Amino acid sequence: MKKIMGSFLIALLLLTFGATSFAAEPKGWKFELMPYLWYVGVEGDVTVNGEEYDFDRSASDVFDAAEFAGSFLGVIQYNRFLFWHQFDYMSLSTDELDAKDQPARVDFDSDVMINETAVGYQIDGFYEGQTFDLMVGVRILNMENDLDVHGFGKRSKSYDLVDPMFVVRPCIPILPSMIKGLVFNPTLAIGGGGDSELVYELFPQIQYKFTDTIAMRLGYRTVGYKFEGDNNEDNELNVRFSGLTVGVGVLF
Repeated sequence: MKKIMGSFLIALLLLTFGATSFAAEPKGWKFELMPYLWYVGVEGDVTVNGEEYDFDRSASDVFDAAEFAGSFLGVIQYNRFLFWHQFDYMSLSTDELDAKDQPARVDFDSDVMINETAVGYQIDGFYEGQTFDLMVGVRILNMENDLDVHGFGKRSKSYDLVDPMFVVRPCIPILPSMIKGLVFNPTLAIGGGGDSELVYELFPQIQYKFTDTIAMRLGYRTVGYKFEGDNNEDNELNVRFSGLTVGVGVLF
């Protein structure tokens, strides 16, 4: 974990000192507010009070199990200073978990809330129009799991995990001479060392500005966690959420 985070920090420093100023200096306030849909699948395993359960559900399975879901992206920029926030909530209910060493059917209900917040600074890239948002922040995961193993009883466990993370958001124009307003704008994040051993995010996405005030984003997002309970607890969480995203929002 320390080696991974160290490599990430080195990459940030190289970007910071290697970038050259090409674009005009950004001035004043800028805002992006974008609700989006995350067609997400879930893969991993959860241990609750010593009972381990594996799960691997496609996006269509999660969609069928979802009782409610919503996601939102917000970015505030003043000159080169940035505030970035991403929020996701999903309420799931399914009876299709595979119980390890148990033939019984398992009903699984889960409420998941992911909050990511970061602040940082924008630097210019290596050619005209390219920028890098370099940020530090925190990810908060609130997760309530209820397991009903038919014939064995019910078990519940709540997770409230808070972890620091480093975030990089490059903005790279795509065919700028042919298509105005189309950029590759991924989100890359890694962290841990708070309540989790490891947290990460891989979110390649493109943004297309229809006008100066309306934009669309399309991408594929993966959010991962590795967590183990205290020594006196027999609870573990190793989970990955991944799937397509699409959203339309406003710029001003």
